Amino acid sequence: MASERPVSSGLYDYPNEQRHSSPVSSGSFTSGEGLSGREEGYDYEFIIRDEKYDCPICLLVLREPQQTTCGHRFCKNCINKWLKESDQRCPIDNMPITESQLFPDNFAKREILGLSVKCPNSKEGCQVIETLKNIQKHLDECEYVPIPCPNKCSHILLRKDIHEHLSHICHKRTIICKQCRSEILAENVQEHMEELCPLAMVKCPYCAMELMREQLQRHFDHDCMRKAIDCVYLKLGCNVGKIPRSEMGKHLQENLHQHMQLMCQALTLIYRRLNIPSLTQLGQSHSLPERTENFSSQERRMLEDIGNGLGTATSLLQISDAPTYVAPQAGPHSLESMRSLDVSHRNMRGVSQGNEERLGSERTQIDTELTYTSNPSNNLEGFNRVPMFDDEFQSLKSQNISQDESLARHELLLLDMKHTTEAYEKNNAVLVKKVRSLENAINDFEGRNCNGVYFWRIKNYSKFRSEAELGEVTAIHSPAFYSNCFGYRICIRANLNGVDSARGSHLSIFVHFMQGEFDDILEWPFSGRIMLSVLDQNPTCELRSHVVETLLAKPTLAAFQRPTTPRNHKGFGYMEFLPLSVLDNSTYIRNDTLIIKAHIIPT
Repeated sequence: MASERPVSSGLYDYPNEQRHSSPVSSGSFTSGEGLSGREEGYDYEFIIRDEKYDCPICLLVLREPQQTTCGHRFCKNCINKWLKESDQRCPIDNMPITESQLFPDNFAKREILGLSVKCPNSKEGCQVIETLKNIQKHLDECEYVPIPCPNKCSHILLRKDIHEHLSHICHKRTIICKQCRSEILAENVQEHMEELCPLAMVKCPYCAMELMREQLQRHFDHDCMRKAIDCVYLKLGCNVGKIPRSEMGKHLQENLHQHMQLMCQALTLIYRRLNIPSLTQLGQSHSLPERTENFSSQERRMLEDIGNGLGTATSLLQISDAPTYVAPQAGPHSLESMRSLDVSHRNMRGVSQGNEERLGSERTQIDTELTYTSNPSNNLEGFNRVPMFDDEFQSLKSQNISQDESLARHELLLLDMKHTTEAYEKNNAVLVKKVRSLENAINDFEGRNCNGVYFWRIKNYSKFRSEAELGEVTAIHSPAFYSNCFGYRICIRANLNGVDSARGSHLSIFVHFMQGEFDDILEWPFSGRIMLSVLDQNPTCELRSHVVETLLAKPTLAAFQRPTTPRNHKGFGYMEFLPLSVLDNSTYIRNDTLIIKAHIIPT
């Protein structure tokens, strides 16, 4: 059965974008002594109010009462303003009066200040009753006074909720990074972890190794085997572009003859510039010749590179047959490529002091035994070799070969598993999209076939109600439904803790028109009736008492115009649909579920 109560005051043209940043009623600050600076009388809710203390001008309880010679009382500011804007006559009996004929009525003032009033925040939950004289002192400490967030985050909250807000909710609050222990704003946590935190774990974009952000640059410069780097002989004329660090050793071995030719060409140029009869004179000095003082900076760097290149070449010749062991890297590398990797590492570390000492004695020999041919030769018999093998090294070499082959096989298996997993993930993503598309199609089908009578089951009511009370999610929306199969598309919005002046006291329900497929052939603005109901779920049918209200469309309101956005920002409904005191602990909520019914009846 429908409830019997006036509903005209409940109609409310309300914007959809009600945000939880302002979760309190906008009328909470009422006038008090020095509180709002208003000039009229006291607008508190008095427990007992005597009409003789009402100001005839502002119709509120007298503030600083002034009495006239004709015996009438007015607020001080009210009567003064009246006399300035009128012909200086009493508003009651039209007797001539002036400001000099007014005198304070201290007896009435004492009586008024002794009257009991409710806290202005009683609608927010404050139950305090205080005398008018002391109400301001209470307001200075009242836990239900709405105040802005001290962090200036645009939220306005009750004083009692400020601590919880500052501790867990405010996006302007300062928190400590769990990784680097630095202080950051809550709203910048994601940016800090993704871009700034030096101790956050990140993946190398080349080899996908996980390491701390502060180690990433060193990893790029020295350790990453997949990062492309320049050949050390680039400045001498090597025409090979950037190649992965893991292949640098192989490149140096395969192009050793070409690199030696480049060095010899550069040395020949230096001979001519310095008039040096042989390379021995250059190799015996650890510093640049004095005749290089007129060289350009580029020529000096080239000279240093040549010296380093000679030392590298000498090292390559001496360790070309030495057993090496390197950490296995991603991809199937043979033993030869791993030995090349070790040579690359030695090359990048520079020339040791021992190499520099051998450089002077070996340069002449290298220079005399190098031959220039069109086809590079890998035969190194002309170079001096230092025997570095013994039985122990041969044993280690065999072990390394076996381990490297085993690691290569495992790397291939892991690579295959990775490709298989990626394929499964792609298929799973496609299936998820199809499932979501089917769910949307089912929901749309259900909305069309309801024929304008839609039942919205709000499950987990207590959870949504708690979020609304905390100001986290103040409004929830139903799935879309249609007035008929080809009719208007609509949804219901519920503010479970009320909205605006009804916040904390009533359930608020509104309807919003949405963009539909057949808007082009429908008549706008919408005209007709909308019946909203909260259903009583009492197991006994005879005891059920549904709350039903009927909205009449008003074509002049924006809420009934054709939507220009997916959901019309303007809604139409009731701020005070059902008191929360009636809703709680009643059969309207059963199994933690609230049922709201909407019946759309177009004209």
